[in-house]
Amino acid sequence: MPGASATKPAFGLTAKIFVASTLLVVAVLGITFGVTSVQANRTADASIHRALLSTRRAVDDYLTARTRTLGRATTVATDVPQYRQRLLNQRDRSEALDQADDIQGLVDAAWVLVTNSDGILIARTDYREQYDRDLSIAPLIANALSGDQTSGAWLDDVQGTMYMAIGTPLRDRPTAAPLGALVATYQIDDSLDVVFFALDTLGKPVVVGSTVPAQEIGPALQSSVQAAALAADTGGEGMALAAALGKQHMIGLAGAIRSPSGDVRGGFVALRSRESELAAFNALRRTMLWAVGLGVVLALIFAFVQARQIAGPVRRLAIATRKVQDGDYSVDVAVQSRDEIGILSQAFKSLVEDLKEKAALVEYMMQASGSAATQPITSTPTAVRAVDGGQLRPGATFAGRYEVKEMLGAGGMGVVYRAFDRELQEPVAIKTLKPEAMAGGSVALDRFKQEIRLARKIAHRNVVRTYDLGEQHGMYYLTMEYVEGTSLKQLIVSRGKLPVAVTLTVGKQLCRALEVAHAEGVIHRDIKPQNIVVEPSGFLKVMDFGIARLANPPQGKGLTEAGVSIGTPDYMSPEQLSGAELDPRSDLYAAGVVLFECITGRVPFEAETTWALVAKHLEEEPPDPRKFNPDVPGPLAAVILKAMAKQPDDRYATASDMHDALARLG
Repeated sequence: MPGASATKPAFGLTAKIFVASTLLVVAVLGITFGVTSVQANRTADASIHRALLSTRRAVDDYLTARTRTLGRATTVATDVPQYRQRLLNQRDRSEALDQADDIQGLVDAAWVLVTNSDGILIARTDYREQYDRDLSIAPLIANALSGDQTSGAWLDDVQGTMYMAIGTPLRDRPTAAPLGALVATYQIDDSLDVVFFALDTLGKPVVVGSTVPAQEIGPALQSSVQAAALAADTGGEGMALAAALGKQHMIGLAGAIRSPSGDVRGGFVALRSRESELAAFNALRRTMLWAVGLGVVLALIFAFVQARQIAGPVRRLAIATRKVQDGDYSVDVAVQSRDEIGILSQAFKSLVEDLKEKAALVEYMMQASGSAATQPITSTPTAVRAVDGGQLRPGATFAGRYEVKEMLGAGGMGVVYRAFDRELQEPVAIKTLKPEAMAGGSVALDRFKQEIRLARKIAHRNVVRTYDLGEQHGMYYLTMEYVEGTSLKQLIVSRGKLPVAVTLTVGKQLCRALEVAHAEGVIHRDIKPQNIVVEPSGFLKVMDFGIARLANPPQGKGLTEAGVSIGTPDYMSPEQLSGAELDPRSDLYAAGVVLFECITGRVPFEAETTWALVAKHLEEEPPDPRKFNPDVPGPLAAVILKAMAKQPDDRYATASDMHDALARLG
């Protein structure tokens, strides 16, 4: 069915518009989120690096401050003679241990130990059973016995823990030789938001304190921390930890912890979670995703509605086109928009109206001619002799290429024949200049040559095309497009007044023909029903530009002398009858007379003599066509009377204006 098949392209158009809109939205959102994510990640990485540097400095400052505090407290405690004497009491270990416990509690140490001046262990609070061990080779002990207070890392291999230790000399006065050494420590544990590690005998990091599970962060340290790189680093080693810490991606910055001799005994890693740093952005992104998701849904709904709004009129246009193709002109495309679809719909509606009018004209012609849309253009069957005395008879060959078929008609300036062009293998019309017209001398010949020059400028479906100008044995002729149809005059004679719809169709097509002619600067000067042919397809064609001339001829080159008029008086404007200079509005007057005759079946002015007819055109106001046909609509009568105004300024300014006025009537 026509309607069903016509809907398929519209559905495809809807789908394409919808898919294109969807892809566009997705592409824009994808690019936006991609750029935003990259920028957010860069910002997060920079923020994490700054935070890690700050944390590393804070850890360094914390360790330094706590070590300094412990060192000062230890110095104060060892300056008390009773404490010092009890610590160095090797004869009573229990008293030395008790005094060491008191100092441990006093300075808030993890544990303390005491040696004599030879570095022999007297007491140790964490391993209380140890006694009489030589610790003189330990850097902290050796430095303290040398008289210097020294700090550094102390690794407990048994427990696998690491401490920061302070070695303080024990002496009774500042300048005296040390009597022994006191080592106080504090444990490096998870009291800070960092991971502390010690280096084992193979230089591998071992977690000794961490705020995250040691079994998770340990493998990352093993793969990332290198003892040599840590020993050479003075500002902190940055390393990315791709540890499986749940769903966290940790970024770390390491610092070294050294012994009093400068050896790296371990270190710490300040950690930051990338996800935590991006938490605010991720929360915002989730909110944005929800909002954008809702926006996308709404946008897609809107895009689908818009696609349907676009495709709907297109679908209706497709269905209407199929109906028109099948000969059904009763279609109605109700599109009121001012966009391209609306413009297309209005153009389509105008096209359908034109087709409908042409169909009505064809139907009327068929009724007028007894079911035949074409009637021969008849005239008085007079033979025309050539200059050499011959006659153009059917069957004769003219100018060596044209086979004459029949005579179509005779006018004031020549005779028209139907012929067959043997070279082009197509029918043509030949218009010859009557021999008696040659009596006018060169003026008639110049006018004839001008006809071809002007007519060849015009190419329009409502104008008969002129092909060429030739001369054969002193006979000048024109070859023109052959139009098989019925002259408007024959239609009026055979049917009388024409219906309003047919008259409107004739008027609009006539105005289109005049519009294109006037655009080329050509005034027809002889518009009348005899020069208008209606084809079987409903197209109207204007012919015979034989007396046309340029609207503004060069000075001294006018072919119509003052006081001499050329044309048919029944249809001529007052200015043409009086021999005045003409402009395109003269043709509009003649068009008004043609429409008057179509709608009433008669011309507006009738007289027994030519001079009386001329006088009426010059002096009398044209009658209202409703006087002769009461069925004529008032607006149509107004258009005809405006076109036939006596003064050119009171008529329509252009053929286009007159066409638009007729188009508004239907």
